[in-house]
Amino acid sequence: MQAQKEFVHDVWPEVFSSRQNRSILKWTVTGVEEQKLRTAEGEKKIPCMTVEKERVKGIIPLPESGIKESDNNKINRNRLVKYLGQDVAFVVIAIDQEQDVFIASRKAALGRLAAQAWTNLKEDQIVEAVARRINDNGAVVEFNGIEAFLPIYELNHGWVEEITDVIQPGDQFNVKVVNLDPENEKVTVSLKALLPDPWPQATKKYKKNGIYQGIATGTTRYGVFVALEPGVNALCQHLKTDKYNVEKGDMVAVRVSTVDGNKRKITGNVIRLIRKNKTH
Repeated sequence: MQAQKEFVHDVWPEVFSSRQNRSILKWTVTGVEEQKLRTAEGEKKIPCMTVEKERVKGIIPLPESGIKESDNNKINRNRLVKYLGQDVAFVVIAIDQEQDVFIASRKAALGRLAAQAWTNLKEDQIVEAVARRINDNGAVVEFNGIEAFLPIYELNHGWVEEITDVIQPGDQFNVKVVNLDPENEKVTVSLKALLPDPWPQATKKYKKNGIYQGIATGTTRYGVFVALEPGVNALCQHLKTDKYNVEKGDMVAVRVSTVDGNKRKITGNVIRLIRKNKTH
């Protein structure tokens, strides 16, 4: 039996259209490599991100990536690597038909998108964003060519120990614009603002001296954070016995000491380990 021929969609027409009309394309970053490219100082090796679709390859040099450059090449490569697997917008700026490859600018695409977006952007607006970079304090997200900051305390109504427990680079989700500084082009967004607030009910549901089950979401020297439900965490003292060491993900029993709706705070004691997290 004759093998069925694999169908490959021809994407070159959209590449040529982007080069001619400056139209914006969005492809997935598939690699990071050094390319010898012509610059004002002559030929030079430059770190690049590569995009690919239906076996057609594009190169986005670091100066055209829209990413802050460092004097250290290792840092530059690491910054590009963080975009692997993510979709990025770009405009084609050159085509090398002999090598079957094109050169593109993400910076140009972001500039065009942002110029349009800033005109209509308002506080309390809901936008679809993609997580780009994550650090200990929050995440940098991007929407319509604009980079915004999503602080860790705006991720959830409850305690968040690891940001990656909630979002990962490349994730897409809606956020609400909570602070806008057009003059300095700074935006702060919130995921928490779009989630139902569990605290009004929590103050009625959890009572002093009541015992409730929960999941340990983080441990510190001074106590254990226990999620009684999504968005409601209790700060608890450690177990008084050293027989069991409570770890993140363990199911525990908590005796509630205080419930303060105004401060959105519950305290208590872990009195029993119900079940260990099987991933330990």
